[in-house]
Amino acid sequence: MANIVIGTAGHIDHGKTTLIKALTGIETDTTKEEKKRGMSINLGFAYLDLPNHKRVGIVDVPGHEKFIKNMVAGLPGINLVLLVIDAAEGIMPQTKEHIDILTLLGIKDFLIVLTKIDTVDPELKELVVEDIREQLQDTPLKDAEIIETDAVTGTGINELLQKITAYSEEIAEKTSHGLARLNVDRVFSVKGFGTVITGTLLDGPVKVGDELYLYPNNQKVRIRNIQVHEQDVKEALPGQRTALNLANITTEEITRGDVLSLSEKLQDTWMLDVKIKCLPETEGGIGLWDRVRLLIGTREVMARTVPLGTDFIKPGTEGFLQLRLEDQVAVKERDHFILRTYSPMRTIAGGEVLDAAPSKHRRFKNEILESLKAKEDGSIDEIITDFMANKKQPFTTPKELQEYLGLDTSELQPLLAEMVESGQLIETKAGLIHQLSYQKLTEQARAILDEYHKKYRLRNGMPAEEFRSRLRGHLTEKELSALLRLLRHDEQIKEANNQIARFDFVVTFNQYQIAAQQKIEQALQQQKFTPVKKEELVGLDKNASEVLEALNGKTVTFLTHEYVMLTKTYEQAVQLVQQMITKNQQMTLADFRDLTDSSRKASMLILEYMDKQEITKRVENYRVLGKKSEAK
Repeated sequence: MANIVIGTAGHIDHGKTTLIKALTGIETDTTKEEKKRGMSINLGFAYLDLPNHKRVGIVDVPGHEKFIKNMVAGLPGINLVLLVIDAAEGIMPQTKEHIDILTLLGIKDFLIVLTKIDTVDPELKELVVEDIREQLQDTPLKDAEIIETDAVTGTGINELLQKITAYSEEIAEKTSHGLARLNVDRVFSVKGFGTVITGTLLDGPVKVGDELYLYPNNQKVRIRNIQVHEQDVKEALPGQRTALNLANITTEEITRGDVLSLSEKLQDTWMLDVKIKCLPETEGGIGLWDRVRLLIGTREVMARTVPLGTDFIKPGTEGFLQLRLEDQVAVKERDHFILRTYSPMRTIAGGEVLDAAPSKHRRFKNEILESLKAKEDGSIDEIITDFMANKKQPFTTPKELQEYLGLDTSELQPLLAEMVESGQLIETKAGLIHQLSYQKLTEQARAILDEYHKKYRLRNGMPAEEFRSRLRGHLTEKELSALLRLLRHDEQIKEANNQIARFDFVVTFNQYQIAAQQKIEQALQQQKFTPVKKEELVGLDKNASEVLEALNGKTVTFLTHEYVMLTKTYEQAVQLVQQMITKNQQMTLADFRDLTDSSRKASMLILEYMDKQEITKRVENYRVLGKKSEAK
């Protein structure tokens, strides 16, 4: 069943609350102050059972100018708005501001409800209707149907009910688009239950027992009980007006404007990148560092405006802003908002969030403007590209993307598979990485190794740990390992003897270095199975030190940091050991000493190195074949 929420809007005393009572039998003016003053100050909630057995939530939003922020708070999640106009008064200045707000917040479906028609003569009523049509000609309400009612006498109430019922048949079921989120609009305590909050559930469902995160401060709370339309339920769905009984928190710790979410990754931010539409009536437009009131979710915070790509946004035009906030908010991309002047309070613009946690940027930077344009009207794959190519962490999980985009898994997975198939995304054990991010990291890896190879031309490569440390940045260990696997697979790097080099890097010797190489290898050849100290070899030639390091892992093998032997001699020793153990099942140190005609110390150095390489394995006073020998 579709979860339908209807909102009312209109000037003070035009009969919104009375209309709702006539439809539902529920009084939404609940506080003593509201009853005394005869106006809705806070949001009023009711529900309506339709003839087709569907239940509709109704939000009665205040009509007085000073309570507009409460009206904005009630609009997220609303499907249909009843614009209430008194037949005797017609459209008032505040009615027009309400229409501007509704339009700026993305509301598309309206019914115009003309109230108190039995209190005016037909001729006056017709004049009011003509005036309404004329004033709404250039607004999204120009074709909205007008229903004539009188809540006191009952005139038109049944017709209005039929129209709402017909609308309920057309509206599509709200699907889950990510993790549940709720902007808190009321907080109170119920004896025997504790803290209760209310709001319209956005993005996804919640269940009894779920743990939510409260923003700001990311405090964890648990759902003890859920009510929808005054009935206990186990689960609330997106679009439903919901009351949540919370454990682990007092009413003093939570306030209107806070955000509850199943996601622990919402960010409290001091800045927002937004696209706005400036109202034609906005005097002077919106310029640099204007102080404005930001109404978003159930919050009102002060902010400064920073136009991007222009000096100011003219009245009646659209543009990009960065809002610098005076208090933190936790919102998501595509959330709608309203901007009002600081004083006197007038609605001047509205729009949607394009980046909910941006960094501070220069006003005329092309890359920033292109990124915002992609977020504004790009296809999903363009939005994914922008998100993944510009975030600090280059690896992204499908769950992160699902939460960012607000898509179901069934919608997201085929799209990601297509982007992987086309080469835009690369799939790894650590998550997905965009080709643009991978190219940046590849260039960074090349630069690190190029610098090292230029400085140490005869070294086979940079020590692996040093390379990993310099490349790490914001990467986790798992992500870094995944990146190195990609770089090896794509023949960007090679790794041997715990050293990493450019794949195409080759050590080349000049004639003097070649001479030093010959001296080193001749000295090692003469000693055969007796390892030679590094310092003895270094003394053979002024170039011997760097040449010896370059030969490591090639023609020479370092058994320790101090002792070296010829690689081909070491390989002969390995072959002799494997043959003897295969024949006799085991071998002692003395057996190897006699076999190679070397000293006990030399034999110990060679065999201990073989143990480390898992060629052999020491058992008490003898050795058997190790894992690498057994694998062969």
